[in-house]
Amino acid sequence: MSTSTRRALALGAALALGAGLAGCSATPEGEGPSDGTSIVSLVNGDDVQPYEDVLAALGEPEVPEGTKVCYVTRTLSNEYWSFVADGVQNRAKELGAEVQVFAVNDEASITEQLDKAKSALTQGCTILLASPISATGLDSVFSDALAKGVPAIVLNDAKGTLEGVIYSGPDALTTGRTAADYIAEKLPDGGKVAMVEGDPGSSNALNRGEGFKDGLAEHSNLELVASQTANWDQTKAQDIATAMLTANPDIAAFYVQNDGMAFGVATAVERAGKTGDILVVGTDGIPQAKTEITNGRMTATVSQKPNQEGAAGVDVGLWLLAGKEVPGWIEVPAFIVDEANVAEYAEGMP
Repeated sequence: MSTSTRRALALGAALALGAGLAGCSATPEGEGPSDGTSIVSLVNGDDVQPYEDVLAALGEPEVPEGTKVCYVTRTLSNEYWSFVADGVQNRAKELGAEVQVFAVNDEASITEQLDKAKSALTQGCTILLASPISATGLDSVFSDALAKGVPAIVLNDAKGTLEGVIYSGPDALTTGRTAADYIAEKLPDGGKVAMVEGDPGSSNALNRGEGFKDGLAEHSNLELVASQTANWDQTKAQDIATAMLTANPDIAAFYVQNDGMAFGVATAVERAGKTGDILVVGTDGIPQAKTEITNGRMTATVSQKPNQEGAAGVDVGLWLLAGKEVPGWIEVPAFIVDEANVAEYAEGMP
């Protein structure tokens, strides 16, 4: 099914959904909708709809008294997660809900994140948002939350398969394919391509990589000659890109699975004297990436919308507390930012 067809069907379903829902209210004890409907039964797991369409169908959510939104995130030293947290906090405050953010110290702190998620459930959270480091790392907490009538929503990374858990964010497979298609457009005569990967345990890294390779398979004149993990680390990415360029000096493009690593790759390209000759395509669209695109050190980034992802998570949690049916995936698609449109995104992130 084409993307346009899917969106058209999704919009029709969303409008029908908005017209037919009963207005159930949350119980003071946070045990879910007052008619006894479980949170899980309100989630249409296979349904994917754009956030704007769901918002148009269901309307601005109401905030029951005593609502507390909790977001268990990753390290805020990664600027992207700070923007997601901003989206959560700003939307919660706008609607009048209490909000608290629980962040870990390191991008790979799976155990620390699990402990913080457990702690969040003991601190009166009535909506649980999280960006799991591991796809299944927080499933035990999500299960406990749902059993207590607390909606559980994953923001951006590690879309899992646990029934009743919502996903808000882009399709990481499509993100990777978008990068491949962009590189193909910029290299009509083809060429050698390299990829610098994130943490091999990260769902985003795995899916972006798979999507990129799938995309390259559709462009037979592009050859993937090197692919290696830098574990989201800028310095490692620089060293890896340097080694790749030594082994394959005719590399024409790099796809890098986040912008922080892309900065390291851009430095390696610059030191090789090839800035502007080699495409450097990052992922996320953080402000510094846009600066690097403007000054010519990076070619493009597959930008995401962290503020919107966070806001959507808050909204869907409130809709569930109100007893409204929601899709299992609130889609917030990524898009290309390059020299043609970078001026439109001079500050912050969407």
